[in-house]
Amino acid sequence: MSTYIISDIHGALEPFILLLSEIGFDPESGQDELYLLGDYADWGTHSIETIGYIMDLDRYPCVHCLMGNHDLMFLQAIREYKEMLFPNLTWYETNKGFKTWDDYERLSEKNQEAVYNWLLSLKFSVDIEVNGRLYMAAHAYPYFGNRGRLGRIYTKNEAVWHRADFDEDPFRNYHGNKKYKALIIGHTPTSYYRACENRRVVHEPNTVFFGRHIIAIDCGAKALEYPELGEESTNARLAALRLDDDKCYYVR
Repeated sequence: MSTYIISDIHGALEPFILLLSEIGFDPESGQDELYLLGDYADWGTHSIETIGYIMDLDRYPCVHCLMGNHDLMFLQAIREYKEMLFPNLTWYETNKGFKTWDDYERLSEKNQEAVYNWLLSLKFSVDIEVNGRLYMAAHAYPYFGNRGRLGRIYTKNEAVWHRADFDEDPFRNYHGNKKYKALIIGHTPTSYYRACENRRVVHEPNTVFFGRHIIAIDCGAKALEYPELGEESTNARLAALRLDDDKCYYVR
């Protein structure tokens, strides 16, 4: 059995399916575990189709889906629509949420409700133990639920929005009994962490970043369909991490 982690698909359905084929993931066999760390839609052309595909995957016990900041913005947009409030234009325009919303509106009322309920079900973090090592996976930062006095930094909002520094210990304010080896995150393209670590811009395709306390796996797939972004698009890939041996898989 192997444990795979993917994040920040952003509507790149074809690369995602290709990546699942590359790692040989078959949900029906139940032999491997797959963790998806959020940001399933926006930016990419096939955003709603990607969410539908992942919702089908999530029916299997071996697939675990977490909330990302784009998923939370989408959920909030649906709530605002239900309550006849003004939409979040920052999500709709700046974060390319229109890629998701325009197709969402074409869904039947039944399917719209299914998407809404699925978004509501997404968790904000999960513990993963592999080979005796304990990790926490979240979209951006640790979340421990409503247990104990952990301070404002460990909230649901921070779990999907906080941008961790490349060399910080995200568990420094956690004083529980669990001993985490690292936090596994998406959210921030790994080009940012590699540039911080090297103190220079890295002109090569994005790769998974292994820091002292974090493992970052967002390799910039949101830019795949945007050649006008130049090097950001050229270096963009969708990545999968096999946690058992830290092997990385990439597709464009």
